[in-house]
Amino acid sequence: MKPTAISQRTRRVRIIGALGEICGLGLAVLATAVAADEAPAVVVGGDLGEYRRIRIDVVLEASDERQALQVWFSRAPFDSLEEAELHSTIRIGDTSTLPRTPIAQAYDACWSDGAPVHRDASGVPVLNPGALDVSCDLPGMLPGIDHWIAVVAVDAGGEPLHPIVSIVGRTDAADQRTPPPDTRPVLFALGAIVLSLAVLLGYLRWWDASQGRRGARLAHLYVAPAVIALAVLTFYPVAYGIWLSFTDAHQSHLGEQSWVGLANFGTILASPGVGRVSLFTLVWSLANVSMHVCLGLLIATALNRPGLKGRTVYRTLLLLPWAIPGYISVLAWRGMLEPDGLLNAVLGTDLDWLTQPGAARTLVILVNIWLGVPFMMMAMSGALQSVPQEMMEAAEVDGIGRWHQFRHLTLPSLKSVVVPLSLLGFIWTINMFHVIYLMTRGAPYVGFGEPGATDILITYVYDIAFEYGDYGVAAAWSVTIFLILLGFSWIYLKRTRTLEGIG
Repeated sequence: MKPTAISQRTRRVRIIGALGEICGLGLAVLATAVAADEAPAVVVGGDLGEYRRIRIDVVLEASDERQALQVWFSRAPFDSLEEAELHSTIRIGDTSTLPRTPIAQAYDACWSDGAPVHRDASGVPVLNPGALDVSCDLPGMLPGIDHWIAVVAVDAGGEPLHPIVSIVGRTDAADQRTPPPDTRPVLFALGAIVLSLAVLLGYLRWWDASQGRRGARLAHLYVAPAVIALAVLTFYPVAYGIWLSFTDAHQSHLGEQSWVGLANFGTILASPGVGRVSLFTLVWSLANVSMHVCLGLLIATALNRPGLKGRTVYRTLLLLPWAIPGYISVLAWRGMLEPDGLLNAVLGTDLDWLTQPGAARTLVILVNIWLGVPFMMMAMSGALQSVPQEMMEAAEVDGIGRWHQFRHLTLPSLKSVVVPLSLLGFIWTINMFHVIYLMTRGAPYVGFGEPGATDILITYVYDIAFEYGDYGVAAAWSVTIFLILLGFSWIYLKRTRTLEGIG
């Protein structure tokens, strides 16, 4: 064979080989592009019969790049996010420490694998990276109008991982207006209370006149506004709450509750986490009250020392935490305890102090101690002014030390003040709602359907009533707390013999 023919064949082989490599590279790039551009499979449901809601069902492929799902919508078909509006976002991340919000309580109800999705502290849905499906009822959709919806998987930078495909959805559910509640029974009860009190006060007025008590002629008229206000604003709501505790009152059937007897109290005993929240309520109350009394008495005693200069300035500064509105102080403390707050800035850390159960419990107790000490200090300062100085001077002349003076003379003299103050402090603290609610809202999460790690009984009752809508069980809890406080107050007063001088 001639050399020229050999070289031509070699060139043909090389060209064919190069073309094969180019085609293979092109096919690989195309396959990668197709794999990267694969969009979630989305099914937009029909009319749910629910006001302004459209359901979407999303099927996902496994992906390591997907960091979130974004739901976009428009009133016309679109293939670019610039032509649509962002409706909601579902994050992809670790859900092991996040709670599940019941579907009935979520504005944008979403669920996966038959269970409500987890949500972070801001209420944003969070999906486990291994989840392959999610469904949502999208609120805010106008009835009678086509909505084009696209579910877009995005990376950490918020960039779409596939082309935009929009699908039409629609809801034709008419506007729903809740009928006004029937308030006639309540108005009838209030009217009966006012009329009964007016008749009673009139009868007492006539009785006093018939007995010749002319000096009390206008006394009943003076006390009538206070008695009626107490009956309408305090006694009637308490009685109504007691009655609700024996019914199945629920937000789903307001005004149509039925008598269930002691069933709600049985529900209380069977509730998950009831022992834990009761124990923390006891620890919360005892720790706060004991520290309020001890620190308040200690500071008041120090400020009451004769010859102390600047006493008024010290008292004014120590009174500031109590003078500032409580909710402002609590929100300020919450801000300082955030990962980017003042405490981490001072310590040079980035800890989230309120996400660990032990740390969160300790911190809410410390904040409430800080809030309550100033009031107790002022009350103790006033009580110390009433201790006879002659007695203390005589003890000092007899050579009795300050500690023995404080233990055997000052403390017994303060008993009539310390006992009622500590009892009131216990009642206030066990019902201290705003500190827990504003700092943690009961978080961190412990278990589905259970009270949070920092919940106390009063915040747990709030969740039952206004988060779960179970008014009957919440009322039963309120009655139980009232009976506990009543029993504790009676035993405490009997043991301390505070009531011996009354009668």
